[in-house]
Amino acid sequence: MKEIKINVENGVNELVVRQGDASAVHTGRNVNVDSVTIPAVAEFLSKENITTEIILDSVLSFSIDKRTMELRYGVTQRHPYQINSAIELNPDLERFGINSGNSYTTFELADFIKMNRHYFESKPVAMQLVSELKNFKAKVDKEVENSSNDRGNRRMLLNQVIDSNIPESFVLELPVFKGQPKARVVVEININDDFTCTLISPDLKEFILLESETLINQQLDLIKEIHPQLRIYQK
Repeated sequence: MKEIKINVENGVNELVVRQGDASAVHTGRNVNVDSVTIPAVAEFLSKENITTEIILDSVLSFSIDKRTMELRYGVTQRHPYQINSAIELNPDLERFGINSGNSYTTFELADFIKMNRHYFESKPVAMQLVSELKNFKAKVDKEVENSSNDRGNRRMLLNQVIDSNIPESFVLELPVFKGQPKARVVVEININDDFTCTLISPDLKEFILLESETLINQQLDLIKEIHPQLRIYQK
């Protein structure tokens, strides 16, 4: 056996020597879960290993305006959990740029609609809109050319072509929020004097405001039912 010299400090009366491989040393760490959908907090709190003792040492905060819910589980524990959930808009819906002020040329919008026609209530309606948008400028130019007024009231002629060719609105069918069911979204097309288009939807704006509050309240009711002792604060 190999001889090993060990220096022992004063006051140490016992020395334990273990032979063989030592067990791995595991150190805990804080757990942060980000970018998850709003039901994640209730899902976490519904598990069997959640204890009343730690619930009393936890805080849930929420914001309806920001559409967020944050759980700090075990605030004074050495390694607490932090769950940051949010109601996030569906990226496929955001790409349409509705109510964003983003503008398209009629050709850009036509191409975009063509590539996203599967979100329309009816694909034939989508393709008809594509055709009208691609031919729109030519039709306006033709009306100006045929106008009896040499100067031509371009805005009036533009409105006439819009009224006779571009539908007042179209309907999209897709989830407004990540992880939620499909909804019907009515969208209007605004065409400007320079032939750029913007998409607006008062219905979508209202839906986001009302449905966000409903979803958060549903989750709060569920959490209160599971753990009524949990402290909950609104931001």
